[in-house]
Amino acid sequence: MTKFTPPKKIYEEIADLIKSQIEEGHWPPGHRLDSVEQLAKNYNVSRSAVREAMSALRALGYVDIRQGEGTFVAQFDSLNFSAQVANSLLMNEKQIRDMYEVRKVLEVGAAKLAAAHRTEEDLKELEDALQKMYEADIQGQTGEEADMAFHLAVAKATQNEVLIHFMQSVSEIMRDVLRDTRNVLLYKEDKAASLYKEHRRIYDAIRERRPDLAHDEMFFHLTNVEKSLQHYMEFKK
Repeated sequence: MTKFTPPKKIYEEIADLIKSQIEEGHWPPGHRLDSVEQLAKNYNVSRSAVREAMSALRALGYVDIRQGEGTFVAQFDSLNFSAQVANSLLMNEKQIRDMYEVRKVLEVGAAKLAAAHRTEEDLKELEDALQKMYEADIQGQTGEEADMAFHLAVAKATQNEVLIHFMQSVSEIMRDVLRDTRNVLLYKEDKAASLYKEHRRIYDAIRERRPDLAHDEMFFHLTNVEKSLQHYMEFKK
């Protein structure tokens, strides 16, 4: 049976075009790319599609995005690119393991508590985050902000001020990890639908006040994403 390959999202097509131009040497390392607005006009796409393409290319090591300066072509060696990605993509393997260990400590327990203590207002916040995640997928965006909002809403639903504080304290680091994680997984594996379903199952368990199930669904989600990332990095070695 022929495996069905879903059509590429717009930002994936733009990322592929720019990636090809970099690999073929049309733009040398250090070259400053056009602004997001100009690239959107050049490719006749939305600015959000260009931004998502640039985020994917940054995660893959093709460009450097410098705040207030612009986007520049990164130093690229096609013969050594896989090794570069394995060593520099996101965090290194130990840091990825460390981050997901922290997330499991905080968020698996948080999901269980949230199912026991959530309010109707908490459910509304979780629903809003899920809706934004769904809309981001439809629009070809990676949706890391909605993803982060969902996990923070789970923490808030615990009604535990200490846990909420911990989650807020690491939220900026987690936001960066989520952005790069979703860039890699969505760009390479088109996992948007499965990621949404995993979050939806966590929400359903919390809504139904089933603490053990919420615990298991959050653990499954975090473990699944961690494994996918590790497999991707191993493949790139």
